[in-house]
Amino acid sequence: MVSPSPEEDTRKVQTAVIGQAESDWPVFLPYDHDDFDRFMRGRTRDDFYCGVLLGGCGKQLTPKRYTEKKCHFAHRPPVHCRRTETGEASADHLYIGQALRRWLLRQGYQDPEVTYLDPGSVHGGAVEVRFGQSRSRLIRVQLARLSLREWQETRDRLADRHTHVHWAYGPYCGLSHNEVDAAGHAIRISCRTEGETREVYVGTQYPDSSLAWSALTECRLSNEGIITPRLDTEPPANSTPAPAPTPVAFPLAPGTIAFTAATELPAPRPDPDVAAVRLYEADLQPLGSAVVRARITLPHDHPAPPPHQLHVIYSSAHLLPLADEATSECAWLIRADGASPLPQQTDSRWPDLRPASPPTESRPPTPTTTEPDASARHPLPLGEAETLRVFRSKLELVARARGLINWETLVSHAGAAPADITPEERVRLLVAVDHPRADGKPVLSALVKPALAPDAPAPYFADVLAGLGWRADLTEAKVVEIWERERKTAYGLAESTPAQQRPLGGLPEAKAGTAHALNETRLVARFREHLELVANGHGIIKWSTLLKKQHISPSTLSDEDRVRLLAAVDRSYVPGRRMLSALVKADGQTPGPAPFFGDVLKKLGWKPDAATPTVEAAWRAAVDRAYARGTQAVPVARAAPAEEDRVRWGKLGTTKAAVVVAVRRALIDAARRQVCVGWHTLAAAAGLKPTDLTDRAREAILVSVDSPPIYGVLLSSLVVASEHTPVPYFDSILKRLGRPHGLRPIELGQVRKTEQARAFAAYSTAVDSADDLKERP
Repeated sequence: MVSPSPEEDTRKVQTAVIGQAESDWPVFLPYDHDDFDRFMRGRTRDDFYCGVLLGGCGKQLTPKRYTEKKCHFAHRPPVHCRRTETGEASADHLYIGQALRRWLLRQGYQDPEVTYLDPGSVHGGAVEVRFGQSRSRLIRVQLARLSLREWQETRDRLADRHTHVHWAYGPYCGLSHNEVDAAGHAIRISCRTEGETREVYVGTQYPDSSLAWSALTECRLSNEGIITPRLDTEPPANSTPAPAPTPVAFPLAPGTIAFTAATELPAPRPDPDVAAVRLYEADLQPLGSAVVRARITLPHDHPAPPPHQLHVIYSSAHLLPLADEATSECAWLIRADGASPLPQQTDSRWPDLRPASPPTESRPPTPTTTEPDASARHPLPLGEAETLRVFRSKLELVARARGLINWETLVSHAGAAPADITPEERVRLLVAVDHPRADGKPVLSALVKPALAPDAPAPYFADVLAGLGWRADLTEAKVVEIWERERKTAYGLAESTPAQQRPLGGLPEAKAGTAHALNETRLVARFREHLELVANGHGIIKWSTLLKKQHISPSTLSDEDRVRLLAAVDRSYVPGRRMLSALVKADGQTPGPAPFFGDVLKKLGWKPDAATPTVEAAWRAAVDRAYARGTQAVPVARAAPAEEDRVRWGKLGTTKAAVVVAVRRALIDAARRQVCVGWHTLAAAAGLKPTDLTDRAREAILVSVDSPPIYGVLLSSLVVASEHTPVPYFDSILKRLGRPHGLRPIELGQVRKTEQARAFAAYSTAVDSADDLKERP
């Protein structure tokens, strides 16, 4: 067997993935040439990639066979790979994820979901495998080091989102002894090279630091976690009495049972082996069945279900008979892990459940002029269902821009005024936006912030969380933690789906002859929503294309209709305010304002002034403001002018705005060509020399380029210093753009590579869709 030599070329790697760059199917190339021949049987030299999940560049690798030194994979030139882990253990996180997935399938769990956290980092980050009903159970394999505080916070966060969390620890994380202190033993995971692969082994670590290893295939899973053969042979800690027989329990499908009128009963006798619960008696109805009176247990820390609301059991639940309850009319007990309140009082799926009215004693005195009565509330202009759809769509746009939006702006997109909606209605609507709560689904309401206030949870966000099933007595720190987590989840999920692939909603298809019968307010809201997408992409759209997006034939609307509808999109004209109607042009027109834009301005009440003396000047100003939509939504920590840069733009014969435009265009061109560029190229594109710009000025220019980020990607990640090294101020750019910052060099490099890959992917897609959302004037 050829042993590894100490001299290493960073282009030589021992592991790869097969099939494609994003694959999670790892391979290990054996060192010995005889093993190499067996390894290559049935494979070609074009099957291997420096996988993204290995922290690699995604390019193809070539397997190299040697007789005098170890066999290895090599990059194909030119080589620009920053992968840091290249040895035989560099793909262990993928081997572990695949092995756990196969093992769970053999245990009877369908379609486990494997997630790799911080792949490519030292020792592989962490692996999470979700499985069970609604993927409510989790195996977390911690491979990288964590501080004790990070470990405890992660445990609390995962326990809050899952019914069971089973931890296992890699050889370098340094945390297994903490698990031993907490549970009496720890589950360890390691990989060993066996022939042409890496086999996964599971060990049991004890307080004396002894370890007993077994193959993963010899282990089984229980509610307590991974059970190794060593744990199976040990007698239970209290082996005196024989265990009680397991009660009969029928699993229930989530979302099939609702209840109301819940009354809390004395808690059942505590069982030291079972988590504490609260006991309720309630009116309960399964789908397609009659209402029955039954008992329900919920976790002790679960918020008490108000008796005047409908609640649905979306979590894991089991049905048990109550054989010893002769004095009660209840014959059944449902043991549930959680329940979520419905925002409405009735639901057609459970027609016989009628919640009682809320208690009247807590109602304030007769409403005065400061608190309008419910009967005096203004109806929502679009109706509740359409308003919720507009809210969700707008919040998805905000998530793609990695921004926040205040309630007043959000309401205006549904054609309503903030004064028309009471605080109670506001909470109810936001709960409905995010209902039902599900694992992995972000709470979009976290993107709603107070107006004219720093970025922080809205004062009513805790009430929204309570309406979605969180505890009603969360501390302020816990609310902020959940807000941060849900906001990041929303950003990550929005960025993982290209904007061009997102459905714009469920507008019913309207035939050409009936277009005039559409609700005009609803149609205007649809126009406004689609033009937000166009503004996001810094584009222009034809009037005919805008109509086709709503399934309307252009021949069914007159020129007067066009002016009226576009004016309604922007309501009245206010100097300095955004005008989305400026982004609409006529078919076949020359660059500039649309022929009908002057009529739209007149309809809005525009009058020439010193800033906008002509229609064309008003159009150019309106387009600039529409493209600058993210200046409020995306938080940017701006430095004071004296700190930002000391460049005197006038002496250079240009302006900062002109330089930003030129640099943005050069970076878009680089993204389309799938290359990174330096400041020699960017300065030349702006008509400058690199020495004209300090590092502080370069940083400020790149922050402006990415404010807001087009397509949700960071063009600044494509800027490199000499010899293709990262620019020294990339972390400062992340900070000023409101992104995670203060990262370690390896983490910063991973973020930079990820953003580069996303920019390349976004602009390779954008070229193909130029006639849709990216019709340039």
